[in-house]
This record gives sequence, structure tokens and C-alpha cells, in this order.
Amino acid sequence: MALRRAVQLCNGLEALGDALMVSTDALERMLSGEDEVPHAVFTQAVGLLLEATRSLPKRSTPDSNESGRKGPRH
Repeated sequence: MALRRAVQLCNGLEALGDALMVSTDALERMLSGEDEVPHAVFTQAVGLLLEATRSLPKRSTPDSNESGRKGPRH
């Protein structure tokens, strides 16, 4: 799943292959399940995902006091 998301993030197999220094043929075999994803490739892909999510704008979360309840508890 991480590898598939990394393909999306990099806008394609070629770009991900360049980022991970892996051939597109090897990536295709890993994605199809024909080959196992080496630990180093998985770790690099997760690193790309973490880096991408770090650069996303932060979403605000509702304040816990702004829940559906407006008055005191009974």
C-alpha cells in the first residue's frame, strides 16, 4: 500500500523509480506481488510519504468545547 501511494505522490512509476533508484520494471514486479519489496525500498517509500505529509497544510481540528453540547451536563 505504501508503494502504491508513493507512485501517486511521485506522479508515476518512472519518477518513483528515480527517487528510489529502482527500475520501473522492478517496481512493477513489486506492485504486482511478483517480487517482494526490499526493506530498504519500503523504508525509502515511507520516508517519501512522511516528507510529503509534513509539507501539507495543517487542517484545523474542532475545539473539544465546540462539540454538539452547548449547555452544562445534567
